Amino acid sequence: MRKRLARLSRRDLLNVAEIQYVTARADSAEAAAAVFRSIDGLLPVRGVICILAHWDADGGIREVRQLLNFGYPPEWLALYRERRYDRVDPVLRGYHCGKDIQVWSQAFRTVRSAAERSFIEACVAFGLCEGVTVGQSGVGGCASILSFWGNSLEQAARHRTIIEFLAPAMHGLLLRLSEPSSGGKPGDGGRILTPREHQVLHWASLGKTTWEIGRIVGIRERTVMFHMGNAMHKLDARNRAQAIAKAALLGILGHPP
Repeated sequence: MRKRLARLSRRDLLNVAEIQYVTARADSAEAAAAVFRSIDGLLPVRGVICILAHWDADGGIREVRQLLNFGYPPEWLALYRERRYDRVDPVLRGYHCGKDIQVWSQAFRTVRSAAERSFIEACVAFGLCEGVTVGQSGVGGCASILSFWGNSLEQAARHRTIIEFLAPAMHGLLLRLSEPSSGGKPGDGGRILTPREHQVLHWASLGKTTWEIGRIVGIRERTVMFHMGNAMHKLDARNRAQAIAKAALLGILGHPP
């Protein structure tokens, strides 16, 4: 522990402590977005995705309890689910083999099959080449995976140390958000969409781009993508168009909140 702490400056330690404090009290998707913005100011991240799930014995995802996406392309998440990449992802394999933290470039070198090589090619096509993933075990086969995407995250022990220190608080946040009182179960549609998720879906249904939605609502493009990704997950949609169609069937597009 002392050796790892030595990697961080006094300012780093204060920033980590503040993010841990805020994360421990966050209980909504809006609060989670604020946490991610703080992380963005501390680390050179392009995106963060947090998944709380029940896992099969072979390492595949059996059931997603909570998913937060901040910055990852929603199309990538849809492709990942559709092709069941959780079965061949070498980063997940390393985690389930007991490694606490995974450096993507190192994990990618362990590929053994054509399916795994196809997964790496898909990662490269989306620019998801470098990053760090850390896991946090839970009870009853429930655990969280936190993946930080960034082209220079792998290069500094400081970055990896900060991510390791943030993992327990992020795991707690996912557990709180997965409780019924914090939004219900995935797939419940309009009953669990936040006002911001309603807004981005509404403007997307009118043909507005991510940039335009950000200008209209007064948030950054990455925050728009975060809320759109969450809405897609809750509506069990593979892409933005499908999310809009499902929201329309549920009668929840209308005027934005």
